[in-house]
Amino acid sequence: MKEQVHQGSIPESLHVDTNNFPYARDFTTAGLDLMLLQADVEGGMYAVRIKFQPGLQLPTHKHTGVVHAYTLAGSWRYLEYPDSPANTPGSYLYEPPGSTHTLKIDDDNTGITDVVFIIYGAMLIQDDAGNVVAVLDAQSHIDQWTAALTAQGQGVPAFIQGGRAGYSAGRPIKLVANGS
Repeated sequence: MKEQVHQGSIPESLHVDTNNFPYARDFTTAGLDLMLLQADVEGGMYAVRIKFQPGLQLPTHKHTGVVHAYTLAGSWRYLEYPDSPANTPGSYLYEPPGSTHTLKIDDDNTGITDVVFIIYGAMLIQDDAGNVVAVLDAQSHIDQWTAALTAQGQGVPAFIQGGRAGYSAGRPIKLVANGS
């Protein structure tokens, strides 16, 4: 991804080639590989592509904002909603703010489950009693993903970020995809 410099106008589009972008392997738990596509701290939004191994179950969590999910491969569901259909290739899922659930990858998958999530707000990770034990948001994903890639000996590529508040003093605003 190239740096973009503009004079007060918004770039037409920003692109991430997900076929040639790194995954942080075993991101926060074994069997979960995460690719950070976008993180907008000021806008409270982040987009990730996650590859899950069969049978993986995430901790119960609550979303403070809307979530959109699009399934590319595999099959998954929420344990709290046994009557809902499984999310399979081509499925789009909308989650309203306040949604609380436990994501479970189907045990009988023969390969990975590959999903793109666009998440607004934060994920509040809960313990068995419903207490919040961790908060995941755009900033935490930037910090953890870049640290994981570095620890795994991978370079941290430029990725799409939100704006940074500040004065331009009449100078061209330099958009930098990696926040530097």
